[in-house]
Amino acid sequence: MPSEETNKSIASHSPCSSCCSAVSETSTLVYDHETWVDFVPHVHELCRQLWPSASEDEEFIVEKLRGGSYNRIIGIKTPPSTGEAHGSYVLRIPRYEFAQQAREMAIMRYVRQHTSIPTADIIFYDSTSENPIKEPYVVHSRIPGQSLQDLYPTLNHRQKRAVAKQWGQLLLSQRSLQNSSPGVVRANIDEDGKTVFAIFPYDVNGKPDPAAIGPSPAQSVLEMFATQFERQEASHLRSSRDPETEHRPDHCQRLTAMARDMDAAGYFKNNFYTLCHLDLYPRNVMLDIQPDGAAIITGVLDWDSAVFAPDFVVCAPPSWIWAWTDDDDETDDELEIMPTTPEDQQLKQDFEGVVGNELHELFYAPQYRMGRRLFDFAIEGIRSTTAYEEYKELMKEWAEFQSKATNPPPEVDLDLIDLSNVEDIDAGGEARPRATSTPCDINSDLVGLHVSSTKKIDANPVD
Repeated sequence: MPSEETNKSIASHSPCSSCCSAVSETSTLVYDHETWVDFVPHVHELCRQLWPSASEDEEFIVEKLRGGSYNRIIGIKTPPSTGEAHGSYVLRIPRYEFAQQAREMAIMRYVRQHTSIPTADIIFYDSTSENPIKEPYVVHSRIPGQSLQDLYPTLNHRQKRAVAKQWGQLLLSQRSLQNSSPGVVRANIDEDGKTVFAIFPYDVNGKPDPAAIGPSPAQSVLEMFATQFERQEASHLRSSRDPETEHRPDHCQRLTAMARDMDAAGYFKNNFYTLCHLDLYPRNVMLDIQPDGAAIITGVLDWDSAVFAPDFVVCAPPSWIWAWTDDDDETDDELEIMPTTPEDQQLKQDFEGVVGNELHELFYAPQYRMGRRLFDFAIEGIRSTTAYEEYKELMKEWAEFQSKATNPPPEVDLDLIDLSNVEDIDAGGEARPRATSTPCDINSDLVGLHVSSTKKIDANPVD
């Protein structure tokens, strides 16, 4: 059940309403929606239905908020006459029929029940179109603050340090939820009215697989990859689409072979799965600046893509913390971008001090960066020309990585290096070669890493 965010208009006749309707024209054309002016009365009717205790002479405040690619977002403020329900809420309306609201509601409830990660509280939910707005919807609490994507460039150094540390805690909180089965979280209500969670197989090529029946079994990471690519291959063979415009089954076989190579090299040493929000970027995180200037992460949005994945998937380094760019480019997060200033170096150390030195390899080693890309293909498939080019780049990079691992450069035996022409270190701290010798620098650059104490992480299987 849901998420949140901002802009403003009151009722259908306010000046702000006309301003928002201009914004709405784009979504009206792109998503075939009613105009904002025409839609607002239906929202007010829905509000009267959901909060019947509201006085007739009091207005609900309705705001058009910035939506995303998959949801139309509307803010609602209930009047004082609604009593304990007086407050701010978010109405989320899927833009597409294939939206999986039930899945997002299940994972949000699961996260609220098992972690301290701040998420919205689901208030109302209707999966049908039998309501005043004629669309499925979710109403949930409104998380205070603003988008971290908008706020981060304006923060001072102390506030950015707070964000770096809290981001580390967000990742650890996800990683603390571990299970032996990979997949997506679903929720059912048992005979006693209790919510029961279970993990079901991943989607295939970005959509639920009708052939997947029953919960996901316990699997090793290699078994998960092999099974998922096998399911993609079967889905492709059932498809009537032109094979020249879609990925061919041999792509699945090559990706499976890469997974086998990674397993044989010992990279899948942790055969468990951790909760992973696959779209955890600043645009999906709310930040609130307190009166004393403290920066607090108040909520994480858009949980519909969350899954239980191999533990290296959740360990994507948030390089934007210490190397911010304004273009919201996600690809840079998969590179170990080094800080360029002492302040940025401190931000990186703050983050690493929270997640711990023991996870450094999962965050930065090239094999795990490629492993995350492999997992993307396992979930999404190869469904576009861009994805196909990324697939070819991954295959090329993996082949080069294997070649280097198989044929590493020869090690230098320091005992065989002739240092007879090098004088002792002088008072200035430098070793000066004799005039008759050729200078030779055998020093290597060292990159420091802030080390913190190891943190114990408890496993919480799905109940």
